[in-house]
Amino acid sequence: MWPFKHKQLDISTLPKLSDDSHSWGVVQADVNSSPLIIRYNESARSWVGHPELPIKLGFAIPLNSPNEGGLPHPDENEQLNDIEDIVVREIEARTQSLHAMVLTTGVMKEFVFYIPKGTDIKSIHEAIQSAVTTHEIQCMAINEPKWDSYRQFAP
Repeated sequence: MWPFKHKQLDISTLPKLSDDSHSWGVVQADVNSSPLIIRYNESARSWVGHPELPIKLGFAIPLNSPNEGGLPHPDENEQLNDIEDIVVREIEARTQSLHAMVLTTGVMKEFVFYIPKGTDIKSIHEAIQSAVTTHEIQCMAINEPKWDSYRQFAP
């Protein structure tokens, strides 16, 4: 039969967010003469556009000590790493998802996931907010079935 269809992966085989099997890459770009560090999940490539993961969920954390034109100071970046662990833990406890990338500038860090429709995003956001006392946690979710953001940032 032509054309051949690519068989979608079964979402039940999606590795847990905390699974060490994820392979990550890092690239740097410049946005308005300021660095943007993109840490992207190489393992996500086989899941791009999966029909059961159409929602892009982002948690943006504005830096407490912004460094315009630079990157987060090491002490604050350590706090952001701890926040990432909390975000991953809370999402993993509530839904299947794929941690697609992390975007870092001198003014914010954003953690990006792709999740199923119907996920209780409000409860995830509330759990993260209550667990993080050092930073404001902004949450955004949009329907992005083709994973445009991942395709834009992952080389």
